[in-house]
Amino acid sequence: MIKWFTILLALAGASVGLYTVATASSSPPRIPLAAPPSINPFPRGIAATGVVEGVSRNINIVAPEGGLVTQVFVQPGQQVTAGDPLFELDLRPLQAEMVKARSALDVAQANLDKVQAEPRTETIPPLEAGVSAAQADLADWKDQYDSLSTAMEGDGASRNELQRRLFQIAAAEARLALAEANLTLTRAGAWEPDKVIARARVSEARAAVDSLQLLLDRRTVRTPIDATVLKRDVEPGQWAPAAPDTSAIVIADLSRTRVRARIDEEDLPKLRDGSKGEARIRGDFALTIPLKMVRIEPFAIPKTQLSGATNERVDTRVVEVIFEVEHDPKVTLFPGQLVDVFIDVPENLEELIGAARRES
Repeated sequence: MIKWFTILLALAGASVGLYTVATASSSPPRIPLAAPPSINPFPRGIAATGVVEGVSRNINIVAPEGGLVTQVFVQPGQQVTAGDPLFELDLRPLQAEMVKARSALDVAQANLDKVQAEPRTETIPPLEAGVSAAQADLADWKDQYDSLSTAMEGDGASRNELQRRLFQIAAAEARLALAEANLTLTRAGAWEPDKVIARARVSEARAAVDSLQLLLDRRTVRTPIDATVLKRDVEPGQWAPAAPDTSAIVIADLSRTRVRARIDEEDLPKLRDGSKGEARIRGDFALTIPLKMVRIEPFAIPKTQLSGATNERVDTRVVEVIFEVEHDPKVTLFPGQLVDVFIDVPENLEELIGAARRES
């Protein structure tokens, strides 16, 4: 009895094992992909990552100097024309300097007007009266000298008194010459070098006003081109630093859409100027966009878009190739959006490379 029980138990175990092996060999159910994969449409094409941008690329508008933002004139998505204001920094410190500069200009201009208005008509009569008084004083001393000379002939005056009158006449003549010289100087007006100095001071004061006006205008930041506002990172009351890596507003010319593809250095021997290209938008709605090569920027730069994978190479260099979207896509492309770029490679690539090697 035990013998048959053991045999039955062995058969049951074998059956369970066979069932387990049979069911384990079945393939698991396939999970559908979240999005269609990016497949290179060209048989020997180059695959790269591209970034959507405008004709002008993205222009980061930075404050010319650190300051408090008082007004922001634009919103994201707004169209602006070259010269339109974007935002304004606090003007009060420069406006205070402008008040002093304008006052200094008024003083310099008033001094120039005073110099150019000389001589004043009111200053001439007193000087003429001074000349007349000096003439009368000289005539009086001469008359006294003549009287003493006559008296001296009759011993009515001493030689010493006569000599003193001569000294008085010389002093009166000097006072007359001084009065006449002052009158002549006043009638001549301001000295020309004094006028030149006064004009120079006016020019200096006006230059200070113009300089402050330029600084005031500089605090209103304006767009350099016709563009679309992509991003606004500043608000009224916020401090805007003058740091190159901190943009207050980002703009770009979106009149035409371009794609900037970064070609790995290992694929550069296959790259040819004028090659056809296509871009594929990532996501559920897969769309292929034809591209026209604009130019190859002949300068290799370090790779900056890293995936974070453990086998990622950080010493890779890439060359940027600019493509233009040949027609409007069915979906909107946003500046900064990543797309997959595929570039066609000539079929006779080996022949071209071999000919190049033979020529070298």
